[in-house]
Formats: sequence, C-alpha cells, structure tokens
Amino acid sequence: MKKEVLQTINRHNMLEKGTHVVIGLSGGPDSVCLFNVMRQLSHEKELTLYAVHINHGLRPVAADMDELYVRQICSEAGISCSVHKIDCLAKARDEGITSEEAGRKARYEAFNREAQRIHNQLGIDREKIVIALAHNAEDQAETILFRIMRGTGTDGLSGIPYVRKDEGGYRIIRPLLDIRRNMIESYCRQEGLMPRTDHTNSENIYTRNKIRNMLIPYIKENFNENIIETVNRLGKVAAEDRDYFEREAEKEFAFSLVDDSDKKMSVKTYDRIVTLKTKYLRTLHRAVRIRVYTKALRTVGITDNITYAQMEGIDRVLQSESPSAMYNLSDGTKVFREYDRLNFVSGRNISAGIEDCSILSSDMTVKGKSVDGWSLYETTRKEAEEIQRKSHWQVGVFSGVTLDQLAIRTREKGDIIRLKGGTKKIQDFFTDKKVPRAYRDKLLLLAKGSEILWVLPSEFFPEEPLKSKGRFSVLYRVEPDREQSTQCAEDNVIILEKL
Repeated sequence: MKKEVLQTINRHNMLEKGTHVVIGLSGGPDSVCLFNVMRQLSHEKELTLYAVHINHGLRPVAADMDELYVRQICSEAGISCSVHKIDCLAKARDEGITSEEAGRKARYEAFNREAQRIHNQLGIDREKIVIALAHNAEDQAETILFRIMRGTGTDGLSGIPYVRKDEGGYRIIRPLLDIRRNMIESYCRQEGLMPRTDHTNSENIYTRNKIRNMLIPYIKENFNENIIETVNRLGKVAAEDRDYFEREAEKEFAFSLVDDSDKKMSVKTYDRIVTLKTKYLRTLHRAVRIRVYTKALRTVGITDNITYAQMEGIDRVLQSESPSAMYNLSDGTKVFREYDRLNFVSGRNISAGIEDCSILSSDMTVKGKSVDGWSLYETTRKEAEEIQRKSHWQVGVFSGVTLDQLAIRTREKGDIIRLKGGTKKIQDFFTDKKVPRAYRDKLLLLAKGSEILWVLPSEFFPEEPLKSKGRFSVLYRVEPDREQSTQCAEDNVIILEKL
C-alpha cells in the first residue's frame, strides 16, 4: 500500500520534503488508511501531520463515537487533532442546499481554516501546506457516473482531480485516488486498524449511495465486471484532453486580451474587468473559445458552477448582430459588447456611462440593459429593421422614448397598457388572458413608469400568440414596415431583443 500510494504522490508531485499535511480524518476505513500511510511516510519525507475531524451531527450517538475514536488514534500517534462540530441540517436549511452538500461545504471550510491557522500562527509558507483527502478509485468512478447522469460536459468526465487548489490557495491532494476500496479494507485488517463504519453508506437515500450500492453492482453483473477501471480510464483520458485545451485557452486568452490602457473609460469604472477582441475570438475553435470565456469569468471572480448555458449566452453575445448585446450572469457579473470588444465585468459601476442597474435577484436586472436574456439598447431604425427581419418575434422597436425612461420588470400596482379597445389594467389583462395567479409575478414587462409598452412573450401564457409575441401597447411601437424605416433610417430608436 505504501509503495502504491508513494507512486501516486510522486507521479502527481503532491509532496515535497518538509511539507505540513492537514489530513481529513473521519474515522472510516479510507481516512484511517490514509492517516496510517502518511504516518509511515512522515519520517522519510519529513512531514508534519495535523488531523481535522468534522462531527456533522447527523448521527448523534455514532458521530460522537467517531469523534472519540479519532481523538484517541491521534493522541496515540502524537498528532494534533482539530474537531469541528457542525449542525448540517441547520446549515442546509439556512443556505437552501441538501444536507449532503452542507456536509461537504463544512468539511472543506474546516480544512481551509486549519491550513490558514498553520500559515498564520506558525508562519509556514502556503506552498508548504497541503490538505490530504482520502478519496479512492471507487469514489472516482462514482463521481464520473454521477456527473454523466447529471449531464456533464467533457471536462466533468475528468472526475476528481489528484491535485487542485482551494479558494484559499492551499493545495488539496488525494494520494489514494488510484487505490481500490477492497485494498484499503484489506490494508486496515493487516495493520490491525479498527476504523469506524458509517451505516448510512449502505442506505440508498442519496444518489451517490444508489450509484455505489445499486448501479455499479448491476453494471458489473450484467455488462462489465471491470466497470471501475473502465470509467477511471475514461476520466484520465478526459483529464489529459482538458489539460491540453486549458493550455491552449491560456495562450489564446492572452492573444485576445485588450490592453488595459486601451480600454474605454466607461468599462474601467467596474471593480473587475476583462476585455477581449471580438474579431480574434471568432477565429477560435468553439471548444477553445468557450474555455477562454471560462478564463475571463474566473478572472472577474466567477470560479464555481460555470454552466454550459452561461457559455451559450456569452457566445450569443459575441455572434449577435447587435453591437451592444449583453448577457447577465449571477452576482452582478455581466458580459456585454462594445462593437469590436467583449467586456466581462463584475462589481460596482461607479459611472453612468454604461448602465445604472439595481439587482432584484441573481439573474434579473430591474432597470438597465439586460434582464433574463433580454437586451435593451438604442440603435438606428435601419439597423432595427435588419434585426427585426432576423429575430422575427423576439424583438420590439420603440420610438418617442429614451433608454433611461424604460425598465424591464415584473408587474407593479397601477400598471396599465393601452390597447386598441382602450386602456386596461395589467391585472385585468392577465385575468382576461387566463394567466394562472402563481405566474403573474413572473411575467416580464417593458415599462415607462406605470405605462406598459410590451408584455413580453412567455411560456406562462396559456395560449398563442401571447406565448411567442406577447402584447404591445398601441403607443410608441415602431411597426416592422420597410418603407417607414427607410424614410427615417437615421432616426434612433430603442430595441428590446431576446438574445
């Protein structure tokens, strides 16, 4: 076991002499095995070991016994043990996540705190501190299968990384990732170790348990008895491909970057900015270009949960006919065009040069340029005509109003819309169109004060054509009339367009 673990450590450059190692020690077979192997390696590699145990509070009696066991084996080994007690159910409730995810977050937060303590109190350089976790080969295969069923992209097929950095910049290493679970259990028996057993691992409550206890045994029996090795080979191939594309994306990101001195003042007013050249981006293969977007998002602060849908939205902005198209992401991050530039920005905009938005939720801007995939901007009638031809019904053109008069929002008390038959309250309009009450506060409106210029198309309408066209006011709208737009080709109008 020691030899195989050492091979993995050396192959992935996990440890150097004199490293301080924080070990996640649950008391189960995997972590106890890792703890024991690291103790054996500590002499020849001059390692300083620290243990961190998390009592999740989900199994009151058993969890306390796990904690007692961990404290005991650390005391016998002369290794410091930091214990963190977490109410995972309360954490899950407060953060709106599952208890499984709450437990995972609590563990990584505890590991990071211990690493930070070693750095601050002992003055150890961050590069000399690692966090060692006990994921094994089965964990790797289960993770990849789990991601496949959730609809992962190719990067997700790479599974759990051997080495990565956490948010604090500390390296997380997984020395057991090539070791099978049965080898770990055999090692524990041979070494006379008495790890604790978590009975919830055999309960098919969580998806991962179902994969471990139901799906993998079924595949082994009916399709491929070597499914663990097969899936993990796929993960290694995917990881190699990911690493190659990441390196290419790094180079292309540098080539496409606009020099800071050449950025427009309106963009510089954001807290964090990345500006890329649209012409260069369009020359890249989509697989590389998407990774360039990811690099840009990480640079402005989006590091987790970057989705394929977000990449699609950004790519639509790049390819859009509109020179000022915009896409709104979460946490105040936006991507918008300025003709030949693609800006990734986050944080406050202390200038009114681009927009002055207030955020209602993570994906909706109440007043500004972009809401839930809709882009609001000023252009000429000639360009508006071209956009109308290409966009069909997902565009509205308006004159006699200015951009700062308009807001894209949900309904408010007193809203009205002017129709051919007269003025109608929006509340009555929704009632007449049989919109279910539960959906009425979700429908988006283009508003000038309390006057609604366009009830935007939505799936929440029971019938066509409202689903695809919405309903326009009889005022302000510029009809898609070629003769009219040609005569006034240079007049500016306001466009609301679905990207």
